[in-house]
Amino acid sequence: MVTKAMAAREPEHTDAGGHARHPPVGAQIGPERYSPAVPTSTAAWRLTRTAGAILVGLAISGLTPSWPDRFEPDWNILGLSVAFASNREWPDATNTGVPDDTPLQRSDGLVITTPGTVVSKVDVHGSVHIKAADVTLEKCRVTSNGWAVVQIESGITGTVVQDCTINGTGAGPDGTGNQGIMGQGTFLRNNISNVENGITLTGNNSVIEDNYIHDLKAGGEPHYDGIEIDGAVSDVVIRHNTIINSHGAAAAIMIDNYFGPISNITVDNNLLAGGSFTIYSDAKFNSSPIAGVTVSNNHIAPGQYGPKLFRGNSPTYTGNSYDGAAQLRGVKLEKGGPRQ
Repeated sequence: MVTKAMAAREPEHTDAGGHARHPPVGAQIGPERYSPAVPTSTAAWRLTRTAGAILVGLAISGLTPSWPDRFEPDWNILGLSVAFASNREWPDATNTGVPDDTPLQRSDGLVITTPGTVVSKVDVHGSVHIKAADVTLEKCRVTSNGWAVVQIESGITGTVVQDCTINGTGAGPDGTGNQGIMGQGTFLRNNISNVENGITLTGNNSVIEDNYIHDLKAGGEPHYDGIEIDGAVSDVVIRHNTIINSHGAAAAIMIDNYFGPISNITVDNNLLAGGSFTIYSDAKFNSSPIAGVTVSNNHIAPGQYGPKLFRGNSPTYTGNSYDGAAQLRGVKLEKGGPRQ
């Protein structure tokens, strides 16, 4: 349903070369709330997985991390189960994304231009482009091969994206991949897959919590990151997410100064797996400083070369453990299947 919306239906738009274009604003959806008359046949859409996604790190099989006191995980997590280290379950296929049995109303892509709009229980075939403040996108399935499946315009505040299933289809508009969520806001309990980068932050004051980012897949020559922060960003909390990068390259969390300075980033109590290094805080690109980064209490399945690379800055690194592979055995990667 869409409320207080001036939300245009937005088909997938590409130019002759396959490059994504900003969609036009078209017909309005009225301000009243509505509910689907009948559930769609795909309301309980099930995630699929590949052996490469299940066996995190098999892409780097045979390579031994070179960092001191290395943790050598058993990557084969099929059929195994362990207790969680805490009473709070990790985000996975059972507790993120659109809840089971949620009726969804089919729609083309949306452009949202009215402040305070609430979009709920919609099966969106195309991108969602948020251009107004205080918009909430909840319990929606969004499927798009556009540059960003969900895009929040620069400078827009108050955006909440929660309990959504976000699928980038595994291909980018120009063969270079796409973003699951791009912008800034509060992102809670989303299930994000088939993109190059799960969440790309481009603004300040964001909270990323309880999301499941996995099965990263894109066309071209992708640089896979679960969460990407490429500079000119401050005041971010990344807490209690499950992020799996099974490619043996790039990162679960990438923090760098490519577009400018970074400050006040908290990465706390996440389950992080894979990449070349699992966590980057990298100030190699220019003189813009990275300061106030805290990485604490995370459970890490180290990447090809180790758990972290800190260059040109000194994050606070405390309370982290290298038991991520064991923790992954308790994550349910697919709805309806056994816990791993």
